[in-house]
Amino acid sequence: MRPESAVDDVRFRARRAAHSSWLGWVARVGLAAQGVSYLVVAALALMLAFGWGGTTADRPTALSRLADEPMGGTLLVLLAVGFAAYAAWRFANAFFDRGGEGDDAKGLGKRAGDLGKGLLYAGLAVSVVRILFGADEHGERRADETTAGLLGWPAGRWLVFAGAAAFAVAAVWNVYRGLSRSFEDDLEVGKLSRAGKRLIGRLGTIGLSSRGLVFGVIAWFLAKAAYEFDAKEAVGLGGALAKLASADHGRWLLTAVAAGLLAFGLFCVAQARYRDV
Repeated sequence: MRPESAVDDVRFRARRAAHSSWLGWVARVGLAAQGVSYLVVAALALMLAFGWGGTTADRPTALSRLADEPMGGTLLVLLAVGFAAYAAWRFANAFFDRGGEGDDAKGLGKRAGDLGKGLLYAGLAVSVVRILFGADEHGERRADETTAGLLGWPAGRWLVFAGAAAFAVAAVWNVYRGLSRSFEDDLEVGKLSRAGKRLIGRLGTIGLSSRGLVFGVIAWFLAKAAYEFDAKEAVGLGGALAKLASADHGRWLLTAVAAGLLAFGLFCVAQARYRDV
């Protein structure tokens, strides 16, 4: 077989796999893992808000707390598999257009977003594997270090500003999707009762809007880090929750946002059953 034929054969098999029905089930596993990870973060934040312990943490740091719990190792293994599954689904959308977005500017923009999400969740899968093997995960320290590294590059300040802009766009997009309920376009509504559609609609509206608020906080402090050339200003998910907790009426603000993230986690779990993947 000629090298060109071998490459074409690999491409054909990869494209066929990307559009296969079994990858839809892979996507559902990934969506469930996404939801569980947000549920853990939200639960820890709510515990802190009500004085029951808890903490504000990004997802790797929050998940690391499961390692010493009964069945925690098993749950982390399942989450690592789920995050990898989510990444595989997003990569299939990005490279092989499983979602049918097309090759125009709008379609390529959505596929670029899928690529970014795939890379994020591949990184989360690696983080969970590191936790399983005893590596210490500190998400907020990594956010500082990553920003510090970027600020040291030529035009590094503008790269951090670009990251802030990306989070700002994500914040607006999440709030828009939540308030407009455009996420319902992705649901297999034929499988939903009227009550089920109403419940998922409320979870999506509250959850996406809350995640958008958190992304907006992250964008603000990334922009501040770039403007002041101070990496210590940069925060991730946990840092954003901590900033909300330290604001005026912080306990109630943290409670509201954490409850919103809890709704988002439940929305993701519901999508694992009802999203058109």
